[in-house]
Amino acid sequence: MNLRPLILIFMLLITPSFSFAQDAEPKQSGGSEYIELQPPFIVSFGGPGPLKYLKTEVTLIVPQGDAEGKVKLHQPPIRNSLVMLLSRQTSEDVATAAGRDHIRLEALEELRQILVVEYGNDGYEMIKDLLFTSFVVQQ
Repeated sequence: MNLRPLILIFMLLITPSFSFAQDAEPKQSGGSEYIELQPPFIVSFGGPGPLKYLKTEVTLIVPQGDAEGKVKLHQPPIRNSLVMLLSRQTSEDVATAAGRDHIRLEALEELRQILVVEYGNDGYEMIKDLLFTSFVVQQ
């Protein structure tokens, strides 16, 4: 007797219960999600003189839930704010780790303010942190 058809039927009957059990697990709250802003930012900076370029990749940390969708909805003003902030930096600002961290904190505050304008005080908490996942300077 060939058992393959019986095993196949048995597997098909069991599979939906496994997928149902996975869906029934409660979702964790309080976690974080990551939004990579694509494409990377490439700007000239430093004012007059020889051209200097800065390339950086930015990732935003947002709380789980609807914050991700709201932040993604406002990517154009977020990207514009970051381009303007990065392009007004000086060589001294980008030369040290402390300077780059200051830029990161300034960028985080600017992006939070964009969301405060849109969503009131709740907008401030929609971005937990901002990370430079790469930061390359050509002088």
